[in-house]
Amino acid sequence: MRPIERSSGVPRGRLRPAPCDPGGGLLGLLVCLAVLPAVRAAEAPPAPVAAAEIVARVNGQPVLRRDFDLAVQLQFQGRAAGVGHAELKAVREKVLEKLIDNEILFQRASSRGTKVADKEVDAEAERIQSAWGSGEAFSAFLRDSGISAAEFRGQVRRTLVVTRFVDEEVAGDLKLEEADLRRYYDQNPKEMIRPESVRLSQIMVRAPAGPPGERAQARQRIESILKELHSGLDFADAARKYSDGPEAGRGGDAGFVTRGSRPPPVERAAFQMQPGETSDIIETRVGFHIIRVGEQRPEGPVPFEEARERIRARLTAREREEKIGDYVAGLKEKARVERLLRGGS
Repeated sequence: MRPIERSSGVPRGRLRPAPCDPGGGLLGLLVCLAVLPAVRAAEAPPAPVAAAEIVARVNGQPVLRRDFDLAVQLQFQGRAAGVGHAELKAVREKVLEKLIDNEILFQRASSRGTKVADKEVDAEAERIQSAWGSGEAFSAFLRDSGISAAEFRGQVRRTLVVTRFVDEEVAGDLKLEEADLRRYYDQNPKEMIRPESVRLSQIMVRAPAGPPGERAQARQRIESILKELHSGLDFADAARKYSDGPEAGRGGDAGFVTRGSRPPPVERAAFQMQPGETSDIIETRVGFHIIRVGEQRPEGPVPFEEARERIRARLTAREREEKIGDYVAGLKEKARVERLLRGGS
């Protein structure tokens, strides 16, 4: 299932997008945003909550203002321009309904006895960590947001419970015929245009903002790696051995990247290089990079055979969302829902 997202009142700072599927509760989104070092702490029982900290109740269970505010914030992540009153009001209303829907689904899953094992929670937390790349940054984000490690783990479990319940009892086995895929392909030609891209591999040495000496050490490290490459070390082997990047385990292979998807210095080099060429050291805000360019693809139509599975995933997700929406609407009619958010509060 594609879990319900959340967002917050006023955008604060740039948050890194997450590579995962949100599930429910506060961490449905957080799980998608980032990574915390795998947590083994036991989930703590909820503490009493003041009425002012509750934005809704679902069958007596509170939806917390903190969760709501964070969810609205995430909706506006990375926005440089200001947010108008009408847009903010619409987003807040939508977020509140999604949080209510999520709570309804979680309550239903719990009443049906849907459970996940501790090892599944551990594996999901570790998966998020590997996808995020920097556990320290997300740990700081959680601290700033007032979220404990135990709450994080509890919400990872909640996400998995809701996902399993929806997969097994709501969405079911969704099947599409080949004709459905071909029809979508033929009727949406603009979606079937592939932007210019290049296959990129990288070795990255992370050098976040900090004491100048630490960045100098990172520079020395990347220079040493470059010397080894010039001496004949295989690029993929070097990436597995030395890189701090999330694709290190794949030998540095980041797949096909498009313009705008990488830091500007990396992007400029990647689209100017020739296939098989290895760059010199490239410096960005996050650290130092050495990149290698593979196949180059010009902009053009994607063949049906190549687009088939992407179309299948899109249509399946759409059908799945419709089934989930209908199911939640039916539960909502029978639920006791109190919306306590008022105006700009």
